[in-house]
This record gives sequence, C-alpha cells and structure tokens, in this order.
Amino acid sequence: MKGWARLCSASVLAIALPAFGQEEDEAYGQLAGQRIVVVTARRVPEAQDKVPISLVRLDRNGLERRGIDTLADLAGAVPNLTMPTVGAFGARQPIIRGVFSPIGASTVGLYVDDVPVQIRSLEVAGNPDLRRFDLERVEVLRGPQGTLFGADSMGGTIRTLTRQPQLEGMDAQLGGEAAAVRGGGLTREVQGALGSAILPGRIGARVSAYYRRDAGVIDRFDPASGALLTKNVDHGAALGLRLAVKAAPSERLELTPSLFYQRTERGDLPFHESTLGRFRQSATLRQPGRDRFLLPSLTARLDLGGATLTSVTAWLDRRNRQIVDYSGFFGEIVLGGAVPGIRTPGGSYSRTTVDQRNFTQEVRLASGAEGPVRWLIGGFYGRSRIVMEQRVVEPGIADLAQSQLGLSIEEIFGLPLLPGGQSYHSRQQIGERTLAAFGQASWALAPRWEVTAGLRVSHNPLTFRLMSEGPFAGGSNAVGPRRQSGTPVTPHASLSWRPANDSLVYLSAGKGFRSGGTNGAVPAASCAADLSAMGRIAAPDSYDSDSLWSFEAGAKAGFPAQGLHLSLAAFRIDWERIQQSVSLPNCGFSYVDNLGTARNRGVELAVQAKPLRALKLDFSLGFVDARFRRNVGLAGAGSIVAAGDRIPYVPRWSGTLAAEYGFVLPGRVDGFIRSEWRHAGRYRRAPSPRSVAYDPRVYAGEGSDLLFLRVGLGRDGWQLSAFADNLLDSRAVLYRNAELVPVTGSPLREMAQRPRTIGLSASIGL
Repeated sequence: MKGWARLCSASVLAIALPAFGQEEDEAYGQLAGQRIVVVTARRVPEAQDKVPISLVRLDRNGLERRGIDTLADLAGAVPNLTMPTVGAFGARQPIIRGVFSPIGASTVGLYVDDVPVQIRSLEVAGNPDLRRFDLERVEVLRGPQGTLFGADSMGGTIRTLTRQPQLEGMDAQLGGEAAAVRGGGLTREVQGALGSAILPGRIGARVSAYYRRDAGVIDRFDPASGALLTKNVDHGAALGLRLAVKAAPSERLELTPSLFYQRTERGDLPFHESTLGRFRQSATLRQPGRDRFLLPSLTARLDLGGATLTSVTAWLDRRNRQIVDYSGFFGEIVLGGAVPGIRTPGGSYSRTTVDQRNFTQEVRLASGAEGPVRWLIGGFYGRSRIVMEQRVVEPGIADLAQSQLGLSIEEIFGLPLLPGGQSYHSRQQIGERTLAAFGQASWALAPRWEVTAGLRVSHNPLTFRLMSEGPFAGGSNAVGPRRQSGTPVTPHASLSWRPANDSLVYLSAGKGFRSGGTNGAVPAASCAADLSAMGRIAAPDSYDSDSLWSFEAGAKAGFPAQGLHLSLAAFRIDWERIQQSVSLPNCGFSYVDNLGTARNRGVELAVQAKPLRALKLDFSLGFVDARFRRNVGLAGAGSIVAAGDRIPYVPRWSGTLAAEYGFVLPGRVDGFIRSEWRHAGRYRRAPSPRSVAYDPRVYAGEGSDLLFLRVGLGRDGWQLSAFADNLLDSRAVLYRNAELVPVTGSPLREMAQRPRTIGLSASIGL
C-alpha cells in the first residue's frame, strides 16, 4: 500500500497548485432535448448514468488533457484495464478484470466505430496500436459484452469512436507537439482535420491526417567491443489518414462511407539488457518492425419512423512485419549455454509476417427511445483469414557448430539448413467464419424499474493449416486442414432501479465466450524430453472453447447541488476451461491447452467532485483478485497451475487520483493546471513458484507509479499546453523476458517505464 500513500500525497500537492480554467466538459451531448453525457455502450445513444454497465468514457478533450495517445496510455488511466507486453516479440494484449490468456482468440473486443479489429493472440503481432487521432470519444465497457459485441469480448470491449462528417457549417483544426525525453531524443507530431458541408443539409465530408515521430531511449552497443553503435535506436513513427463522407439523399436515409489508414514503424524493440543497465542493449542486429492497417467501411442508417435500421459493412486489411535478433539462440538451445555469450557469426534473426484480412457485415434494427419497451435485433456475418509466416535465418550456425562441437548441422539434426541459411520456416493459416443473430430488449415494468434481457446465438467454424520445415522443425511437417466449430449461446440480463433521476442501482449477469482452435506442429523428436516431463508423447492437436459467467452489482449516483458524482461496481467472474499456452522450455516450442478454471472477484469505484467552482477532483480505483480454482498437474513434473494461484499479468490494485484547477487571465484567456497520479500494483508472470512456468529471474512484475502534470491556456479556438509525463522519472521494469535465454543466466530482455518527458502542444480551431 506504499504506492497508495504516495498517490494520496501527490494529489494533495496537486490540489495546492494554482488552479486551472476549466472549459465546459465536452462529454455532453443532446438527447431528448436535455444536456447529458451520451454513450452507445448498448449500440444506441443513451445517457451514461442510465446504462447498467461499469464503463469509462473519455471524450477528445479528456484524452488530450490526460496525455492519452495510445491504447497502452489508456490502460494506465483506466482501473482494471492493463496492457502488458507478452512474449519476446513485443506484442501487447489488453486485459479487463483479470480475464487474461496470452494465446487463442482475444478476450477483449477492440472496435473502430462499429467495426471489430482485434486479432487472435499469436505471441508475435498484437492488436493494432490505435492512436488518439480525430476521435470523438473512447468507451471502455467492463465485463463480458458477448450479447451485443460477439465472442471476443469476454473481459470487455474497447470502442474508439471517430469524429463524423457534418452536414452544416465547417470546422478545421491544426495542432502539433514537441517533447524531449530524458536521455533520449525529440518527439514531434503534427495533425490536422477539416470538416465541411459540401451541399448543406445533404452532403458533408471530413478529412484528417497526422504524423508522429516518437523519440527513442535505447542505446545499442557493440556486443564484442562495447562501443556505442547507435543512440535512441528504438525510435518510432506513425502516420494516419482518415476520410469520411456523409450523404443524406432523403430525410430518412443517411450513408457514410469512410476510409482509415494507419502505418506505424519502429527502429528497434524497446528492450534493454539486464546486465547493461537501463536503456542499453547489445543485439547483434537491428530489430525493426512495421504495421500497416487499412479499414474501408460503409455505414447506412434508415429511419423507419418507430425504428432505425443500421447496416455496417467493412473490410480490414492489415500487415505486420518485424525482425527479432536470434543471434544467441543457437548457443542457448543447442550448446546449452556452455559458452556464455556466444553468438552466431554474422548474426541470425527471425523474420515474421502476419497478414490479417477480415470482412464483416452487421445489420441491426433498433426501436425509438420512447415508450416502455425498447428493443434491438440484428445479425452479424464475419470472415477472417490470418496468415503468419516465420523464417529463422542464421547461415553462420554451420561454422559455429563445427567450431564448438566439431559437427555439421546435418550431423546434429539429421537435416541440413534450408536454402538461404534458414534453420526454420513455417507458414500457418487460420480461417474463421462467424454467423450470429442477436437481440436485446428493455422493459420499464414499473416507474423507475427496468429489466433488460438479451441473447446472441453464433456459429463459429475454424480451419487451420500449418507447414513447417528445417532442422529446428525436425524436418518437413504439414498439419491440416484441421477444422473445429462451435455454436455458442451468450445471454445477458439486468435489473435496474432509479431511486432518483440522477441515481441508478442495478444487478446484471452475462456470459462471455471464445472459440477453440488447433495447435501447430510440435516436433516429437526434438521436444521429446520436454513432452515426457509433462507426461505426454505428443502435443495435443487442438484445444476447446472456453467461457465465463459474470455477475455484477452496481450503483451510480449524482448530486448536482454538491458537485459530486460516483459510481461503484462489484463483480464475480467464473471462468471455465481456460485457453493457456504450455511452453516447452528446452526445445523452444509451445502448444495450447485448456487449463482448468478461475474465479475473478473485484470492485471498481469512480468519484468526481467539484468542491469549488473551478476545482475538479477525480478518483478512480480498481481491485481484482483473479485466481485459478483447480489443480492442473503434470505426471511426475509438478503443476501447470494449482488451486489458489493468481492469473499472470493481473495486478490486484490499480487507480488514479487527479486534480484540475482553472483560472482566467486578463484578456479572457482561460487556463488550467492538471496533476494526475496513476498506480498499478505488482503482478506475476507465472501463476506461482509451484508452476512449471516459474522462472525466478522473471517471476515478479513490479508495480508502477506515474505522475503527470499539464498546464494550458486557451482562447477563441486556440490552445497552448505545457506538459510533463512521468514527472518523477520512475524507472520501474514493466517487462522482463527469458524466452530467448531459457537455459543459462544470460542477459534478460527488459523494458522500463519511459523516462520523464517534457514538451509543448498547441492547436488552433476554426
């Protein structure tokens, strides 16, 4: 609890600062002639305080003031949402309420407007790194959202909602940012947007673009001489373009075609080596990466009088490429670390390419907001194809094997290297289809009482193919086509009561679901010892679906006269047949299996207060205790998980505490000062020391505490802000990995919090 003591102390200091001049909160909208906070958590516009869901809504002004640019930033600001880096390739996976599995289908749905864009957890490419770019708002919906958002939303759903074209008037914005990172380089960004009515009342368009270059902080040194090779090698860049047109050919029909393009690049992985100290690495080769994301879509809305028909058609085309240094892999795996620090002459690397192509079509019909009964029915069709190809290129291991063992590669493995010096080549293809029907209805059964019930029925066939070859694959292998399908049913129900107009009390229950899948080829010969230790002759061909039930009780209350608003939710999640990865530590392969059950229990609390007209205080707290409930053992080799073990990568405590104060300068210039402390507790990277995945070098995950400060001035559409992120320059290690050094005490890959960053941002709007 020391972190919480520091959190409270820092917020007291923040309150004592000169105050900010707070603008009107942009979280308000118009609904039924009233000024309220609007969300679309249930796929229709509603007042946030009337939705029986634990959720967080951040509009574009809130995102900017809190310095939230990426999904990882969002995770730091939302309790019980985390986004750890998992695996040696730097992929990040979102976790809500402790529902975490590093493999299989996603446990958190990720949406751009009404289009799902998440990807299966491949331990290579994570979800697209969506940025704060021309967004209207972000909604984080906690708890399973399977009824309205499908099977990949077991833990919850994150929705990024973009700014839409307007049919009247014009608005334009131009902004930029420059920031210096302590010990690193310079970050800079420029972005602009223009929205205008082309034919007033009939056609409008909006176009926006941004370019950002993030400073690097990792310095790369020569592994032999120790000389500095490159400073700030892990710099990154992002380019985004968005175009949307809205056409209203009649009073009832509205068509919105849109196109979203984003490309992100990295110069190197943001990892340092444990023996060199913070922000230093000595990889033999650079480790660049690139992610290209293209999303065209068409949204059509037809007003039928008492109901609205909505159709959303989208095509997602994404390609992720990256290189990871494998120069020490042969020395660790084959030589067993007998020669510390030995590397492949000339270097070796893994090159992976992940192509994702999704087609989705959703049609839904929603009743109007009036009347005692409100309903929504719809259908969804999705087709997904993911192709992942990996090549491990290391021609120098032939000389290394000869010099160290006096043997050729063919004598060691029984196979020669593939053409081009490849020791391993694989290509896997996953094809999925989803056909679903869903519906939900809310009935005001009595004054201030409402009951809601919903159901989704899906059919999810999957096809898997894999080809692998090379010495490390144990020869040429072909798997598939393997097929699997399921027909999940995901119900949801809630009962809510409004004791007053500004209050809500609710109970809810809902089911979440993930489809199963199939495993790739695990060579029985080279992995025989690992498999035998786990009581197996071979790895399983497939793994089954998993599902959970979530039970939630919550309350939301507003006290306008006192300037106070609070929300509280308590939940229990029962998770069955969890999909988890089983690593084979000595041969470097893994497979997926269903590893028992878990129970997650916790709370979320959010309080907003305005003790003074110009002073705003925000406090949010999340707690989750996520634990396995049953023993999952291995014959003669210990346990994978044991009853009572904590689910990895899930901190028990997380929260934020912030204060804003506003002021007005001469000349009607508004100003503000905002200070925010963010805390995430300690976690584990393996269930417990009893687990076969336990490695004392990486087991303990550190907690983190970050302090943010922002000061801004604005008038008549222009704004100027100065900010300091990680003001106290915390250096907590957020990531520690030994996958590429599983045998010896060689340097581990680590990632620390980004150093203190101080900068300026400016924008002007017309």
